[in-house]
Amino acid sequence: MSFYMQKAVFNFITKIILMLIVSYLGKTFFPEIHEVIFFSNFWSIYTTLVIIMCFIDYQKSKDASDHYSFIRELRKEDLSYAKLEKYALRSETFAEISKTKLDILKSLSPIPLIVFLLGFYTSNNANINKKISIFSTNLLLGELLMYVGVGIVVFYVYLICSSFASYKKHIRRAVDYRSESIIAKSEKENSLEQSNEAKDFA
Repeated sequence: MSFYMQKAVFNFITKIILMLIVSYLGKTFFPEIHEVIFFSNFWSIYTTLVIIMCFIDYQKSKDASDHYSFIRELRKEDLSYAKLEKYALRSETFAEISKTKLDILKSLSPIPLIVFLLGFYTSNNANINKKISIFSTNLLLGELLMYVGVGIVVFYVYLICSSFASYKKHIRRAVDYRSESIIAKSEKENSLEQSNEAKDFA
């Protein structure tokens, strides 16, 4: 098992143990509040969320490790500064694409649609109590609108967060590549100067 997988498993176990302690203390000292918070499906939902969070952290850690390993390998090659500069430009291009995507998402904010759905849901319109059958499940129109509204918000927030995370990742990588490129170029120039000085001295 790799170091990053061990770290993810450790984080998962730690979060579960901490929540078990909170559950025990809550059940001991605040039984009424405990019954509200720790409902029947609480542990299934919490465990699923913790697994997702630990997996995301694992992916980020492994991705960062691979990134720096790649830079170290590039530094060993000839003309490494030129290759690092190439990857810096590529990362900057991806960052610009992510920024454009973020700007587009901001302009497509679902807030007006959510306000409309909330207004329709809270109104006294008789159609709200109308039953609709979807996949053999009967739902009230009001409930369906509520689920649609929540789904839109969750999906929109996911797109915003993923685009912003992508933007940050590519900006950080561009800075890393650019910094290493400057260092590699400086080392190359110093090496050439020393070589020329040695020839002149000889």
